[in-house]
Amino acid sequence: MKKIKTIVIVGGGTAGWTTALNFLQKTLNPKIIVVASKEIPIIGVGESTTGRMNDLINLTSGFVKIDESDFLRKTESTFKLGIMHSDWHTVGKSFTSPLGDEFLNTLYYPSGSYDYSKIWHIAKHLKYDSYQQSQLMLNNKLPYFEITNDCNYFKEYNYKGKVDFKFNHIAYHLDTYKVGQYIKEKVISHNRVSYFDDTIISVKKNENGFLESITTQTGKEIEGDFFVDCSGFSRILIEKEFNNNFISYENELLVNRALPFHIKNKEDTIINNYTHVTAKKYGWMWDIPLQHRKGCGYVYSDSFITPEKAQQEIEKDLGCKIIPQRDIKFKAGRMEKIWCKNVISTGLASGFVEPLEATSIHMTVLQINHFIEQYYSEHMNFNCEAAVTQYNNEISSIWDDIKDFIILHYITPRNDTNFWKEASSSKRWSKNLKNKLEIWKSRMPRTSDYQGALSNSFYHLGNTLWYQILMGMNLLDNKIAEKELETFNLMNFAENAHKERLPIVKWMVENSVDNNIFYKNLEMYLKDYKKLRSF
Repeated sequence: MKKIKTIVIVGGGTAGWTTALNFLQKTLNPKIIVVASKEIPIIGVGESTTGRMNDLINLTSGFVKIDESDFLRKTESTFKLGIMHSDWHTVGKSFTSPLGDEFLNTLYYPSGSYDYSKIWHIAKHLKYDSYQQSQLMLNNKLPYFEITNDCNYFKEYNYKGKVDFKFNHIAYHLDTYKVGQYIKEKVISHNRVSYFDDTIISVKKNENGFLESITTQTGKEIEGDFFVDCSGFSRILIEKEFNNNFISYENELLVNRALPFHIKNKEDTIINNYTHVTAKKYGWMWDIPLQHRKGCGYVYSDSFITPEKAQQEIEKDLGCKIIPQRDIKFKAGRMEKIWCKNVISTGLASGFVEPLEATSIHMTVLQINHFIEQYYSEHMNFNCEAAVTQYNNEISSIWDDIKDFIILHYITPRNDTNFWKEASSSKRWSKNLKNKLEIWKSRMPRTSDYQGALSNSFYHLGNTLWYQILMGMNLLDNKIAEKELETFNLMNFAENAHKERLPIVKWMVENSVDNNIFYKNLEMYLKDYKKLRSF
């Protein structure tokens, strides 16, 4: 058993500083040392998150208190309610995929997780965009309410009082540099944390292969009991110091390059409350709205188009010149082992799929959360191979499931370029994905279909987001959905529940604040910030 007196985090950026914050918030005693160099550029030029980041920022029980209003003000971040997908299935058409639209089956029949609402939409050939999150996205509103007597309106329409209007799953759009610096300042102000602006040149191990210390370029030898590799694609510790393999996804996911750029906001720029991802000829473009600019980028495959041609395509579509921030090459995949000896990895050091669906920061926070909550103790038994293997299997299965989820976006009838013909080919589907799609030919998706979805409650991707992409990409059979609802005698019930919900959603959208007005009057709204997402 090893007493953890010092945790050494290698690397800064979003991964390094959120990891330091996580350990600082949820552990009591260990000293935390962060070694990161300003010379190493941060990959992100504008990122979106899932609700995991929101949970970390708003944690009230930790040792570092972060005021979310201060966070918004100083980082110029914005709220994200979901993702708008354009041109993925059919050029000229879009669909929404909101965050936090989990369905609560108050009947608990045939199970508590049986989503008869989405299945009813499939059966009726309806887009799933008429409920609160999607309607707020389509109308560019934030759920910010004045608490008045008008709220009695809900008592008339609430279905059995079970409709939940608390927006606990709002996420962020981030300027990753500003957010990294903001969290860094919060973390290093704590007396348990030390920070060295330095780079690692060597490591020292004991006879059993456990890390004892790292040596930096300036000659410092930094000892530690536990190490976290947040060094990005360099993977200084987790890959280079252990017999650890990189599991490539490149035969399943074709995109391997990104052309990021900024568009400065003008007076009339609409700040959307969603991330916009638009399918292009050889990949897709992200558009992440911040208070001061948009962070954009073209993610593409350089097997089908050159960087020069990619830039020309984007400039033609946007009708303006762009200035690329850098040329990012990446390999989709994950490390075979996320935890080796007394070293754990997170962020890009452990894996990367592609920027679609904000899975990078999601996994960064999730992996450390899960480790702290389920494995960490003041006295760690790093020789317990069963624990190491279990954690590695859990995190690896989630990475593989996320990879399959991303592939789902490419199962499209689009065949206008060789890229889309290749990207949509069934030869790129894993065995697990093929099994799911085969099962869904005879019944609708269930939570049991996803790796870890039932046994590991920390997963938080599962049925809801899969359904929304499956529906948007028209991959589920309406006849099967109709027959299933009739089998469970839920068709009329689902339709009536839908009708009851619509006037509530209409009231909510009408009484929510316009997204641009919110940010233009940020100081005013933040004075009574508790009204946001509260009802």
